[in-house]
Amino acid sequence: MDDDLYENDDEEEAAEELAGFLRDAVAEALRTEDAAAFMDWVREEAPERAPQLFEDLPNEEARRGLATELGRTLWNAVPLPGNGYRPRPIDRPERNDPCPCGSGAKYKRCCGEWAGSVPAFDPELIWAIVVENLPLEKVEELGEAGRIPRTFVGDLATSFLDDGDAERALALVQPLFNRPERLDERDAAALNTLLEAHDALELLEEKQALVDRFSRQLKPILRAVLWEHLVRWHAVEGEMEEAWEALEKARKDDPESAALGPLEVSLLLAEGRTEEAGERARFFRERFRRDPGEITEAGLEFLDKVAQDPEDAQLEFSIGKEVKAQIRELEDWLAAAEPPAAVYEIEDVDSDGDPGAGRLVAPESLEDADLGWEDVFFQALPEDFLGEDEEENEEEDFDPWEEERAERWLGYLLDNEEALNSLETLEDLAHAFHDLVVDRYPYLDRPILRPLLDRALAILRQSLAARPEITRLPGDFEPNGSALELISLAAAQASRMNEPERVRELVDWMTGLDPQAEEEESAEVE
Repeated sequence: MDDDLYENDDEEEAAEELAGFLRDAVAEALRTEDAAAFMDWVREEAPERAPQLFEDLPNEEARRGLATELGRTLWNAVPLPGNGYRPRPIDRPERNDPCPCGSGAKYKRCCGEWAGSVPAFDPELIWAIVVENLPLEKVEELGEAGRIPRTFVGDLATSFLDDGDAERALALVQPLFNRPERLDERDAAALNTLLEAHDALELLEEKQALVDRFSRQLKPILRAVLWEHLVRWHAVEGEMEEAWEALEKARKDDPESAALGPLEVSLLLAEGRTEEAGERARFFRERFRRDPGEITEAGLEFLDKVAQDPEDAQLEFSIGKEVKAQIRELEDWLAAAEPPAAVYEIEDVDSDGDPGAGRLVAPESLEDADLGWEDVFFQALPEDFLGEDEEENEEEDFDPWEEERAERWLGYLLDNEEALNSLETLEDLAHAFHDLVVDRYPYLDRPILRPLLDRALAILRQSLAARPEITRLPGDFEPNGSALELISLAAAQASRMNEPERVRELVDWMTGLDPQAEEEESAEVE
């Protein structure tokens, strides 16, 4: 086992060495554009930069022979700007010619022994290294020259876009679309990259001009790719009506496109139509199983996931894989959790002469957990987050389900379970899940929100049981307000679940603790 591991490590290291040498060598060829100088450079540098390629050779002559053949093969593959982005190949010497390495021996007795030992380099890899090494204006010139094989352009540009170099990707593909009416389905990747590069560079007006022009000039089968891109773009922007319109245009231009199924299912998930998304995923999955060559492996995997468990796929699609996993872990913890151990003390307060009024006081053991929670949950809020209209600012600026923020606070809860004994933390958490349930995912109501609320109510009941003479918790005091809000959220949930007796019990309890809450709660439950 260990020997195999070392062998694999050696192979990976050798591959990295060779890849680094290839990049350096292509850069040198582009710098000099001189065959003799390049060959001298390879003979000198190759054994140093890719030592594992040469280490098993018996002598210096063998190393020189392999380097010569390596250099000639590589030089013949590099398109040179000074030659119109075409290679300027070196012919292989005749057998009895003097060897070009300068040894004075005949080629057949010297480096010729290595002839044919180096396989041809992948042309797409060579083009990628060339484009990587060219200044941006030269990339535009290369695109204008049309020398890169058409089948490579889109994939090369996509790789640069994925690596964060949108300018280089755009420079490479843009010239291809000077005559869009000549293009066809072979140019789909280039079209997608062109549009996505405009998005990455925030060239939205220029992109809209392209969309208007392409919608008139592209052939239908390629125009469908344009609409498919716009489906995704509008969905990300929350423009669902426009996304559905673009999907219908794509379907009209290319009704057999394999992208239509996953796109339709994605839109249904984005709108929270989980059950319908599952049905359509099963439909498309069966269609593509009969002809799997029509769809990508990733597309089929997506359809499988939605078909098998639409709710789980909905969470992953909308919130992210890591956040979904954390929610499921919290769900499991709540299902197995022991009753809350924290008991809030209640101190007497003078509230309009009411001798039964009290104020909840959190145990000292929760102090650190509460501070940690506030830090992760409200971290990085804008300076003007709490302005004149606090509620409006919260609604506009604060989304607890923004993926990085949600990962942070869910991770904190899972690492600091004592925070789930805090009424104020539970109020924040219940509000976050309440909004998620009401806006998008009702199937989280029972497995997540119900045990969270039940835990909060249990903490409140055991705290009140320790001070039976306290019958009022005025909402003007904190964390009384959090406790009352948790009862309100529980009543609203019971109403959603059609549990009228639980609604009445909770409303009566809350208004008994704070009579001023009765009118507000009636409106909330309705």
